[in-house]
Amino acid sequence: MTDAPPALKQWSVVWVLTCAALQACAWWAGWRGGDHPALAMYLGIAEMALMLALLYNGWRIRQHVCASTADAPAVRAANWGLVSLGLCVLGDLVNRNFGGQRYAYDQVIEHSYLADSVWFFLPGYLLWVALAWQTSAPRVSLRIRWVTLLLAGFAGLISWGMLVLPGTHAYIMWITGAYSLVITAMAAAGGWLAMAHGRAVWPVAVGAVLAAVADALIAQFWLFGHGHYPGIAHLNFVVYFASQALLQQLPLVLAQPATHAHRTDPSLSN
Repeated sequence: MTDAPPALKQWSVVWVLTCAALQACAWWAGWRGGDHPALAMYLGIAEMALMLALLYNGWRIRQHVCASTADAPAVRAANWGLVSLGLCVLGDLVNRNFGGQRYAYDQVIEHSYLADSVWFFLPGYLLWVALAWQTSAPRVSLRIRWVTLLLAGFAGLISWGMLVLPGTHAYIMWITGAYSLVITAMAAAGGWLAMAHGRAVWPVAVGAVLAAVADALIAQFWLFGHGHYPGIAHLNFVVYFASQALLQQLPLVLAQPATHAHRTDPSLSN
């Protein structure tokens, strides 16, 4: 198998990340002067354009991996990863709130549209957790995966319970509670991959942890917190975008022969 073109490895991680940081800095510069709805709209469009560019890069990664190797884990990661990112892009579109929706379900949660985006983010991240579960299965024991998954879910529920505000609509409570189980599982999934594939996959593992961090920022300062919007929306985007840019490198890592030459303790296998 030939090495991946440098653009596939570097474009999403360096160039697009730089653009995300620059547009966030531009927003902060404008925000210091007061409320600028037109600027917020422009940056929301820019963010969606960046996500579409990242989705295109994911499609290129899939094309490259499927054409250059028959390795099942790499091909599966390319296919599942692209679908996962596509679902998350739809969730991003909801979160941009171009319609200016506020207090849709109660008078407690101003940015309730964030709960609606869970319908896309939850299956998107659940698919990625399933991918990490299956990819790491030959080298990480079932016991380790279940224990870390349960611990992550418990931590997610505890954090969610500490943030939920009295009087929150039942729909928002249930859907965000379910999502707290999935998004914290992303951190566990990153750990499985790191144990299974070593240093080569560490950037992807960091991306999985950043996904949980990005949603922690949303829950703490955007959905259940007040006084931080719209700054938190654009700050969150930088962290979230970094996460997605790193996650989409998994097929390229798995397709490397050196990755599959890695050996772990046989006692960890099922």
